Amino acid sequence: MSLTACTLLLTGCGAFGGDDGGSSDASKEPVNGGKVDPGDAEARETLASQDINTLGADLHYAVHELSRGAKTVELTFSVTNIGDEKSDSVFDFLGSGGKYNTSGVKLIDPDNGKVHLAATDSNGDCVCSSYEGLMEFEPGNSVLFSATYGAPPEDVKTMDVSIPNVGTLTNVPLS
Repeated sequence: MSLTACTLLLTGCGAFGGDDGGSSDASKEPVNGGKVDPGDAEARETLASQDINTLGADLHYAVHELSRGAKTVELTFSVTNIGDEKSDSVFDFLGSGGKYNTSGVKLIDPDNGKVHLAATDSNGDCVCSSYEGLMEFEPGNSVLFSATYGAPPEDVKTMDVSIPNVGTLTNVPLS
């Protein structure tokens, strides 16, 4: 190996204008105080929704997608704080077994009498959104969640979505 190649390998990214490890921008404040500007995104289609009042919070739950794959179904839903007060109650009851995830949300196939629980990976963890660390839910804010389930038979065209403490949203079309 040539001396030039060895020098480039040893100097790393610093030779090309990258971080040389000597100076740090870590002490700078994040842009916008760490908050993300939501921009002008189009609203998601709503397939089914339910408004609830729980623990003093007015919340809007909306199912946006129930998408069939080869062997799985992906549920996408949101929760919006439609009240005037901030709340953390949305984070108290979506998971099962005290977990901070959406494992408590179930899909129901009423035609075949089957309840579909959120899928788990090889470690036994839910293949779904988790929200540990989210504590405040400001008025007007929305949070998007998802969960993966085993697919029902091909002839099933709609399913019910059961959300703990919200209720069951019926006849949600599979896409």
